[in-house]
Amino acid sequence: MAAITNPLSSLLRRGRRLRRRYKDDTDGATAVEFAIVAVPFLGLIFGILELALVFFTTSVLTQSISDTGRLVRVGAFQGCGTVKEFKALICDGMQNLMNCEANLRVDLITGASFQSVSLADPGLSGLDPDDEDKEIDDGTYVDTGPGAPVVLQASFYYPLALPNFMTRLETIPNSQRHVIMATTAFRNEPFPAGTTCRPGLLEQIEGLTNDTLDGLGDLL
Repeated sequence: MAAITNPLSSLLRRGRRLRRRYKDDTDGATAVEFAIVAVPFLGLIFGILELALVFFTTSVLTQSISDTGRLVRVGAFQGCGTVKEFKALICDGMQNLMNCEANLRVDLITGASFQSVSLADPGLSGLDPDDEDKEIDDGTYVDTGPGAPVVLQASFYYPLALPNFMTRLETIPNSQRHVIMATTAFRNEPFPAGTTCRPGLLEQIEGLTNDTLDGLGDLL
């Protein structure tokens, strides 16, 4: 019995000595503690930065559609082009933030009255979660006349950098996109019927669309 007890007691004593030694040894404790909190801390910081970028993009988009919508309101854009050209002007106002041309959908519609204007849900707008290079549909543009009620809606499919489990900003499942909506409504000024594109604006639009094509060529 003693032959069994002595080795066991010796083993227990050795374990207690090791425990006391490591208990008093605090070398590297700070590094271990930082390693434990680093991942959630950095996740919080990057999450705050992404949310700030979403708010900033929302503000810039709202301002840009307000400024560009004014061109329609005073009859300066009528005759300048279609939704593609109108979207190019909005993206120019956003300084093509977050690859605006590829991620923005614009819908400008009119009706007999504001009550009769109905904006459809843009939905995926051609977005393919399995194809990151797929561009968003341009949307709809209806040429409007003097005094017409107009509703302009912009849908920006913001590409998220962080996974959804960190920010919960994803609005379309499995797409890594947060849809930013901005809407403005106005009644056109009583400008002369048959108003054509404002001088100089068409050249500006052509320059913007050519820059876009050049940019796409550089990517190919």
